[in-house]
Amino acid sequence: MSIVTLQSDLAERLEETAAQKEIEPNDLLDLAVRSYLRQIDRETIKAEAEAFRAMHGELVAQYLDKYVAIHRKEVVDVDWDFQALHSRIRSRFGQLPVLLRRVEQEPERALVFRMAASPAGRTFASH
Repeated sequence: MSIVTLQSDLAERLEETAAQKEIEPNDLLDLAVRSYLRQIDRETIKAEAEAFRAMHGELVAQYLDKYVAIHRKEVVDVDWDFQALHSRIRSRFGQLPVLLRRVEQEPERALVFRMAASPAGRTFASH
């Protein structure tokens, strides 16, 4: 267990909010930190995806049909086998966000959703 020191005004706000939500302050702190870390991870993966698109031409020339791992906007590993690459990346980077993506001719796969009418006249997505 780690000890974290909060500024007094933040600790007071944490205790007030925890009491209002009827949960323990430590539980609220855990929820808040997890939520913040997920947000940071999403932002990081978004930046890695932008880097993937920016270097797509180079990636196609070198790694077409292979899976690449991108961390801090650099290719850090490559493999034909996604599971093997994933295992190495988790061993090397733990839970840090690393983009794993297959290099294809097009940088983005187009997904098409068609809407079909149901018998009651409502629409629903079909596969």
